[in-house]
Amino acid sequence: MVWVSAATFGVAWWLGLYLLARDPRKPLLRRAAIGLLAFAAAVVADRMAGGNSWFDGPRIVLVCAPVLAFSGVFVRLLPLGAVERVDRWWRLGLLPLCAMLAMPAAGGFLPAGYLLGALTLLALLGTMLGMLGQHAEWSEDSRRSAAGLLTIGALLLGLSAALILLGLNVLPRTAMLSVIAADLVVLGLGIAVVDAYDEGEALRADMTHSLVLSAATAAVFGGQAALALTLAGERPALIALFFGAVAGSITLQVLHGPLQAGADRVAFASDPQLCAARVELRSATEALLRRGSDNGLHTGG
Repeated sequence: MVWVSAATFGVAWWLGLYLLARDPRKPLLRRAAIGLLAFAAAVVADRMAGGNSWFDGPRIVLVCAPVLAFSGVFVRLLPLGAVERVDRWWRLGLLPLCAMLAMPAAGGFLPAGYLLGALTLLALLGTMLGMLGQHAEWSEDSRRSAAGLLTIGALLLGLSAALILLGLNVLPRTAMLSVIAADLVVLGLGIAVVDAYDEGEALRADMTHSLVLSAATAAVFGGQAALALTLAGERPALIALFFGAVAGSITLQVLHGPLQAGADRVAFASDPQLCAARVELRSATEALLRRGSDNGLHTGG
């Protein structure tokens, strides 16, 4: 089942980095990205730990992390008049409380983990209902698809996380993590639609381009580690190498723009005008993928 875990990890890692690369300065995108990347890390940790009972506490914490992050996402979607007040409560109240519960939970004190799970699930449900109740106007524009994605994704994420926290083995553990990954992808897609609408951009071509290239590079570089896994068996070192190769290849592709900009600043330190010109050309090239009228996920207003 390592291949199922790898696909789950790859999709969550790619979408998290994609949202982060859109604009890391936006709390909405940053929190959604953190939720997806935290879940991707949870998939790897769960695979490395196997079915060992000592990992029950850390597993609860890792499952709660994306739930908490997406409750913060919904906070940013509340009306402007309430965003700052609720966001301050989320940052200064809920986050520290969850951190205090996470420490004993990760150490194996499961009651703290269950309390953490209940708290994060309630936060997710409450902020989702607040977002829906205050954004009835979304039904009047193209964000109505995003509202549906966010609602369905949040409800399914809450249900899946609750099943894991309660220890109900409805599906094998790897399959349950894959279900949560699907829920998070639905949420991530909804966030991308909202952001693209706010920026007046098309989304489908840009997202498809990034996904195809990421999948291709992950297949090329991860395939070599996968071959080693097939020949030598699922040893911990090879599993770590496999996931590392997939993560590294996806990261290099999704973040190629910032990485190239950093390399340019070093290579052309003596010629800032040339460096600026290259930045403008890259920005223009990337903008072309986000133009267009058509594509089903064109959200410009």
